[in-house]
Amino acid sequence: MSVPREFRAYVANELGCLPGEISCLTADRAGTMGSFLSKKGVTSGSTYTSIALAEDATVTGRNDTILVTPESHAWRGDANATATALTWDKSNTHIIGLSPTSKAGYNRARFSHSGYTMANFMTVSGDDNCFKNIRFMHGSSTGGASDITCVTVSGTGNRFEKVAFAGPNNATQAASANYLGVVVSGSHNYFKDCMFGSVNDVDRSAANCVLNFATTTGGWNIFENCVFRSRSGGGQATAYFINDKTTDTVVDYTAIFLNCQFIHAGTKLTVGIAKATNTSRSLYFDNRCTFVGVTDIIADARNAEVLWGAGGSSPDGSALNDKLYLGIGQTPIHTT
Repeated sequence: MSVPREFRAYVANELGCLPGEISCLTADRAGTMGSFLSKKGVTSGSTYTSIALAEDATVTGRNDTILVTPESHAWRGDANATATALTWDKSNTHIIGLSPTSKAGYNRARFSHSGYTMANFMTVSGDDNCFKNIRFMHGSSTGGASDITCVTVSGTGNRFEKVAFAGPNNATQAASANYLGVVVSGSHNYFKDCMFGSVNDVDRSAANCVLNFATTTGGWNIFENCVFRSRSGGGQATAYFINDKTTDTVVDYTAIFLNCQFIHAGTKLTVGIAKATNTSRSLYFDNRCTFVGVTDIIADARNAEVLWGAGGSSPDGSALNDKLYLGIGQTPIHTT
């Protein structure tokens, strides 16, 4: 296996550590990007056209890295099969997209599943892996309501940076109350500069979410500088950004949100967060976080389980107080 020295320098800069073996994922070895890789000196043994085969070639624990070309890649799961989740159970193995990206969610190094159902792209059960500069395009007319989960994170200490979790992208999928978006059940995972939600004009028309904390979720999952996108029409107000189902009674913060923006367009959502009754577990938002297009942050009965960075305050029963002191966007009122 061989890649140019400049590729190794790029990976070391993106990871912040020394890389192990490096391979490249391209949609077509004979296509534009495949030919480019060959001309740059990437050997055939370092080039793959299947994410499943590329992942299978990595060795756990040594910072092996897959570079993804800025193309649309058909997702392949375990046993290199379509319509199958990929189990990422290795540690210190990484994916980096070869594309400049932003929180706008239009990453060109992207994975799709046109023509087949994708109930879950990937389950990250390993630890200390990095996924960067890529987009998951979740939802198709074939899968519809069966396209439930974008990515599941059950491992510990994984890092997602400049990743677009783009979904739901199909109207039938968006109309299902079973849609979960990204499911987190692990602990100490880190999401930075990521986008959650569809970049398409798709209305969520059911009580679903774009971020789900499973009943067994650990603590200290951190979201920094992320954008959560949502839209609904036709008077639909029961969708929400986050569904925290955690029932674990170990006293902790399930998640910490730093400078995250929750932006909903269309009919205002009744609440931005749904949360299971659990006084042992809280969600923390620093005072740079903002919810837009919601009537309230969380139902009054769960107010004490959400802590806000403005003096450690919590939402309360007064929508006016929440607008004045917490991060609920509103129309400016100009007085003369």
